[in-house]
Amino acid sequence: MKIVMIDITNACHHACSNCTRFCGQHPKPFFMDVDFFKKAVDSMEGFPGIVGIIGGEPSLHPHFEEMMDYYASRVKEPRPSAFLGTATATFKDYGRMVRYMRGRKRGLFSALGPGYYKNFEKIQDIFPYQSLNDHQSISMHQAILVTRKELGIPDDEWLKLRDNCWIQNIWSATITPKGAFFCEIAASMDMLFNGPGGWPVEPGWWKRKPFEFGDQLNWCESCSVALTVPANNANDDTDIVSPVMYERLKKVNGPKMQKGQFIILDTNNYDPQKYKGHEPDPIWYLPQDKRDDARIAVVNTVLSPHKIDVVCREGQSEMATLTPDRVSSLDFKDWVAVFRDAASVSDEFLKAASRCVLNPGCIYRYGDTVKLFNRRALALRNVTSIPLNGTLHELWEKKKRIKISNYPNLDVNTPFERITIKAKQIGSRAAFLLPA
Repeated sequence: MKIVMIDITNACHHACSNCTRFCGQHPKPFFMDVDFFKKAVDSMEGFPGIVGIIGGEPSLHPHFEEMMDYYASRVKEPRPSAFLGTATATFKDYGRMVRYMRGRKRGLFSALGPGYYKNFEKIQDIFPYQSLNDHQSISMHQAILVTRKELGIPDDEWLKLRDNCWIQNIWSATITPKGAFFCEIAASMDMLFNGPGGWPVEPGWWKRKPFEFGDQLNWCESCSVALTVPANNANDDTDIVSPVMYERLKKVNGPKMQKGQFIILDTNNYDPQKYKGHEPDPIWYLPQDKRDDARIAVVNTVLSPHKIDVVCREGQSEMATLTPDRVSSLDFKDWVAVFRDAASVSDEFLKAASRCVLNPGCIYRYGDTVKLFNRRALALRNVTSIPLNGTLHELWEKKKRIKISNYPNLDVNTPFERITIKAKQIGSRAAFLLPA
């Protein structure tokens, strides 16, 4: 496998249909213990692929920042982080960039949302590769909780299907608080149905080969990922389940069962020919011709500033009004725009800022006219003094000091467009040289 996941939580702000983590079926989500997480990270030493961080929505973990600091210290990434500095018109452009900027060691799998917004700076500082999907577009999720025996699939046919399961061929093993598993679905089922747990999380556990999977293969009997079964829109928040799995889910009695968010598959009239449209390549999760555009909606504003407060210095020096103790006591929880005086306050600038995605770890400034920064910036943590003759923006590292050149507008960036243009230039050059 090229990716092994660490499932740090199955809490999520979505409850998608047929989720591989069964979000919405658990009566209560789990949050991996920090010490156990460190043990999980250490166990992956020497793994040649990506050690992925996933949920649920991983950024909802209350200790996400502490965990990611340890992760970054142990999982060395040869590629630079996918740093976002200049304001971005839509996060869709950035989402496409980080998907194709694939890291070699670190990867984050996120559905965006409030946790991502809260941990935005830390995420950009650590991860070059992020697989992002805000689930605002139509995406078809295949049924998972259907047993092959209910569909009448004989052993000889089943073993071939199981051994060709696409999740095993192209996706991931995983670690949960209950141990290490050869398959993410097996791990999720073990958590949902209170199974016996996984292998000990110890160095080299990931070197096991299929003949060593042992009893964990029993979970395959409850899973239909390797089968030709129906799919439905993830946004329906409705799971397709077989009668046997329905009875098992009733005993769990999670939110989806209580709300009736399930469809019981008629296994007596099962006809695999009806579902040939998404076999064998799992492209049905997102539209094949629009997979990148479908991951993040253009209208998604969840990462834009939620609120921008305004502060005026009224002609006083910056040092007189924004000393460290004043910064820590400023009454704002999100973004603040500090203007030189009341006359310099620009509604045009505030509107432009509110429509963009900004990195809360950066300070955006136009001379001494305006400075825009976020209360959660790492630069403002544990501030005890400002250097003599220094200014507020010097608290930030250089790459996070973003100068605005066309005030009162913002310098808006669409990073993926630059990559596309460069790729076209390289392609044209290659085509020109090809005959020679």
